[in-house]
Amino acid sequence: MKKWKSWDCHDCGVKEGELHRIGCDMEICPKCHKQLMTCGCFHNESELSFRIPYILILNICGLCGEQWPELFAVPKKEWKKYVIPVLQDKNLCRECFEQLKQIFPNGWKNVKNNYRQ
Repeated sequence: MKKWKSWDCHDCGVKEGELHRIGCDMEICPKCHKQLMTCGCFHNESELSFRIPYILILNICGLCGEQWPELFAVPKKEWKKYVIPVLQDKNLCRECFEQLKQIFPNGWKNVKNNYRQ
């Protein structure tokens, strides 16, 4: 029994398991696994030895699990200051990012060790 709902690609309309239409902005590069149309690994589709079929990958907040959180941008320096290393490559919702800033007002690296033996 299938555990998830099937989604069509929002850009080119193919179903999960099918190859994207040429030029689709959702196609993943088989070499670097980033967006094919912007990565620069290949100059045209004839250079591809294989293509990765479309499967919707759920975007969730790495802390609270919210599905499809609104994307936002912060400078890399600010992100690294407040977001602990294990979460730095994850998506976070704005609310969880703001919560981390409250938990670590001086950044996570500046937390004092109050443990006493």
